[in-house]
Amino acid sequence: MNRILTGILLLCAMLCKGTAVAQDADSTLVVQDDSLATVQCSTPQPIIIDTISCVNFDANAITFNGADWSPLFQSMEQLQDTTATGQRIVTIVHLGDSHVQAGFFTEAMRIPMQAKWGNAGRGLITPLKITKTNEPFDYRFTSPEKWQYNRCLGKRFSSTVGVGGILIEPLTESIDLNIETMSLHGEDVKFNRLRLLHTPADSFPLLQPTDEPGGLVIHSPFAGETCYSWDSLVSTISLHGTNNLGPSNAAIYGAALENGSSGVIIHSIGNNSATYECYNRIDDYGKKLAALTPNLVIISLGTNESVYSTFSSERLEREIDRLISAVREENPDALLLLTTPAENMLRKRKKNKRGRRVTYYANNANLPRVAETIREYGARNCIAVWDWYAIAGGKGACETWIKEEGMKKDHIHYTQKGYTLQGSLLYHSILNAYEQYIR
Repeated sequence: MNRILTGILLLCAMLCKGTAVAQDADSTLVVQDDSLATVQCSTPQPIIIDTISCVNFDANAITFNGADWSPLFQSMEQLQDTTATGQRIVTIVHLGDSHVQAGFFTEAMRIPMQAKWGNAGRGLITPLKITKTNEPFDYRFTSPEKWQYNRCLGKRFSSTVGVGGILIEPLTESIDLNIETMSLHGEDVKFNRLRLLHTPADSFPLLQPTDEPGGLVIHSPFAGETCYSWDSLVSTISLHGTNNLGPSNAAIYGAALENGSSGVIIHSIGNNSATYECYNRIDDYGKKLAALTPNLVIISLGTNESVYSTFSSERLEREIDRLISAVREENPDALLLLTTPAENMLRKRKKNKRGRRVTYYANNANLPRVAETIREYGARNCIAVWDWYAIAGGKGACETWIKEEGMKKDHIHYTQKGYTLQGSLLYHSILNAYEQYIR
């Protein structure tokens, strides 16, 4: 307990230099037992952030490698100008694997960022459950109809999927799609703008809200997107239409939810088992990402590359470069942040003395090589890096994270507690860099 409490106090000291950070964000940092709670004044329920004793708080800083983040920080500073008129949005895309798909990692970064710089909406959501996989807990895509689906990996791989790495196609002529947002923390996740991302075909069927909200306007700024806006904020909307052509004519990739306010919006894109190569295999991925107009793209990949027995640092670097090049080509003004994966362990099977096969976990020698490859790529290409491998505790940290309930017993994925701590630390590394910029 003493080690955990010490970690909390160090985190408080690091995050609350001069208390200006908490005051500017209209929040307070509260130590409750062995937890750190960030309580936003307008939020009825605090987000409890438990610490892990091996976390290296001194390492929680972005290494910029010569990258100039001043345009981003200037835009964030302008969000706090209460005299400015018109909607202003800073857009962040968080791209990753199962660590991102679960939702907790990005949420722990999104909520405090929007508390400080304004809430512009929930951002991109994708119909993951319709593709037979897990969705984040704060939204729900449902439909009474049957759909076929494709993904950016696995047996259902297709290079034609959308920016979220998936697509769904209706198997019936009638299309009914319900979208609902929820919250466990009391933050506002309602929306009055919906950008439906779909197959870039002029013949894509027009989907109408079944309960038409007041002031409804529907338009398509370009093939592949239908935009809906209306007057009042809602947490649910149902779309209905008819598809007279084949399923591929009505492929849906996801929806971006906005609320018409100025602030930060974070589009979360995560796919279980994803690697850099998975996103590189998607047709025109940089162009699809450009539809989200990102100011900052955070890439959290590398875990799945590390478990390959045929891992090669040279191959990983090539795949990183392919993705970065595609993003930069279509998004030349977007900044980039690469994050390294923390230590994981490999699941093995062997026979015990009685001849029975048992499971054990072995050191993953590839993981440090993955982290080093990402760090070195960032250093050579003037791309910022957030070294989660070092921050989480480096070599040997995995067992501590499991013991202190920050990581699941599969030795790869984190618990909600672990992801919440990870996202909070990433947020504060960005916040600290911003505070240094505006001083």
